[in-house]
Amino acid sequence: MKKNGFVEGAVIAYIAIVITKILGAFYNIPFYGIIGDRGSIIYSFAYNIYVLFLDISTSGIPIAISIVLSEYATKGMYKSKEKAYKLGMRIVVGVSLAAFAILMIFAEGIAGFYISDMTDGVTVNEVAMAIRVVSVCLLIVPFLSMKRGYLQGHKCLGASSTSQVIEQIVRIVFVLGGASVVIYAFSLGTTVGACVALFGTSVGAGAALVYLMIKSRNSKELFLCEVEEKEDSTKNILKKIATYCVSIVLVSVSTSLYSIVDMKLLLVGLQNIGFSAYETQSITSIASTWIPKICMIVVALSMGLTNSIAPHMAESFSQGKMKEVSFKLNQGIGTILVVSVPMATGIALLSEPVYNLFYGESQHGGNILMLAIILNVIASVVAVVSMAMQSIDCGKQVIIFTLVGIVINACLDLPLIYLFNNIGIPAYLGATAASIVGELSTLTLLLISLYKKHKIGYTPSLKILLKIIIPVGAMAGVVLLLKYFWPVIEDRGLMLVVQMGVFALIGAVVYGVLAYAFGAVTDVMGKDKINGLLRKLHLKK
Repeated sequence: MKKNGFVEGAVIAYIAIVITKILGAFYNIPFYGIIGDRGSIIYSFAYNIYVLFLDISTSGIPIAISIVLSEYATKGMYKSKEKAYKLGMRIVVGVSLAAFAILMIFAEGIAGFYISDMTDGVTVNEVAMAIRVVSVCLLIVPFLSMKRGYLQGHKCLGASSTSQVIEQIVRIVFVLGGASVVIYAFSLGTTVGACVALFGTSVGAGAALVYLMIKSRNSKELFLCEVEEKEDSTKNILKKIATYCVSIVLVSVSTSLYSIVDMKLLLVGLQNIGFSAYETQSITSIASTWIPKICMIVVALSMGLTNSIAPHMAESFSQGKMKEVSFKLNQGIGTILVVSVPMATGIALLSEPVYNLFYGESQHGGNILMLAIILNVIASVVAVVSMAMQSIDCGKQVIIFTLVGIVINACLDLPLIYLFNNIGIPAYLGATAASIVGELSTLTLLLISLYKKHKIGYTPSLKILLKIIIPVGAMAGVVLLLKYFWPVIEDRGLMLVVQMGVFALIGAVVYGVLAYAFGAVTDVMGKDKINGLLRKLHLKK
């Protein structure tokens, strides 16, 4: 285990998250087939509720701890650093126990919030059972999240990222194996199969926690620093944690709130315009759970950047190096533009076959994916900018602007659902469109605030955006030509996999060559790193 620099840490985190998200996306192909439509609806409702409570109980404090630890480590304050970690652990344990108790006690009421008076489709009892099963994970994940936050605060991204891969692999093996056994071997039905799959989240988290405990025990010297004569007071430490934590929790929860608001209003709106209860539940499940799993391939980059950017931004800010803060922020935004925009464009152009590849034919899946992938790129930029602002003591603004986006989304959901239905656009796309408007509003306010308060400009990011327009356009043209000369295969099978792989490879090569020629790749990664990589690949002397 070793400490990693900003770019190295971001790359390590990105590679790990890409691996876990690709595994997570592709394992859904057999998993969806095992639990079927009914099981997927139960899984979707329970999992989204769990994610909300997980965000509330664990998402904010670990990242806040990583920022606080980085500050104390930079100043050589070892006792204060360790004290902050212990205080954070106590808070997380208390909040997580409370969240677990709420889900166990009020599972039926929470399930009823979704199902309401629907007479067909899945039942309240089925969803309630699934919620209680997945709530067990809240007794394990907090410890795992805190350990990762501790390592991130010391810039040890390697072990933290490896644990994510271990967690995902163990989870997938348990989910696929467990669901198959209970459904096919014991004939216990898809409801039990979905519950076993949800319990796999706990098993994977447990395996990752054991790994990190072993690695940390063998690398204690990395966490040592100069011991100050007097440690910071408990009050000051708690104030620091709370300052970062509140805004980070809200930003993390905002993603779940967007999903939950959209789920509820989709259920209401689609029923009001004549969709059957089962079709309404199915569309809502697709939009809130299964489409995001495909989009995670694109979102993985921003997740890696947010994990890496927080401690580095906090360190630069604490030293008064605002030029470094500006450079790292623009580097983060530029990386998303260079990597995520072309990926999202390709997925949007191939949305129907991509959805078919993962989950089979669907009347609605391709349409939802096409718009959702755009939303996820915008949300990725919002996530990186929000984390940067929280790392430089702008948490209050982040809270306000995030709430503005959520309110705008909630206010527009039903009106856009009804509007789209009246003008001939699939009604369910109204919820995604509302989320796009909400995220764009938040992003605009965040960027304006950063410029006014810290004079951070975005010229480097704008230059990168201009440099990728032609490469992205060329890639899109090539993909459309490929679709014309090699029509998309309708049957879900090996040939569709091969076809999508060929399209993706050719599109990536066209984009990559042009993006390098226009200087977009060099602007993000740096000329020396790019040349070094090309020499390793024997593409340059």
